[in-house]
Amino acid sequence: MSTLIVYSGGSNTSAVANYIAEKTGGKAVAVEDASKIDLNSYDKVVIGTRVRAGKVPSDISEYVSKNKSVIDGKSPAFFLCCLYSSEKGKKQLEKISSEIGISKSVYINKGKKTIKEAGNPVDSFIASL
Repeated sequence: MSTLIVYSGGSNTSAVANYIAEKTGGKAVAVEDASKIDLNSYDKVVIGTRVRAGKVPSDISEYVSKNKSVIDGKSPAFFLCCLYSSEKGKKQLEKISSEIGISKSVYINKGKKTIKEAGNPVDSFIASL
């Protein structure tokens, strides 16, 4: 199974996207380069982004919207890098995953630090892909 991870955001989001790619044997691509990629070449698509002031960057929203019909056929999953944990992080994830229309999702607090920890939520997310 081939996995494409398309992400937008800063260093935490990039670190998580690259970690997922490494663990799945997939490919992580920044959203600004994703238009060059043929989505039909992949079995799975993971979308990742940061959130700021309750909103995701427009580039990732536009990418998902433009490619929604293809993404929906690729066992889509979504990760959100955010500052919050616990209930506030869950609520933010629910809102944003609903907005982009991908229900299999996880939020990650402090992505660069989290991926270094054993038993981290990113590993559980990868196992669910």
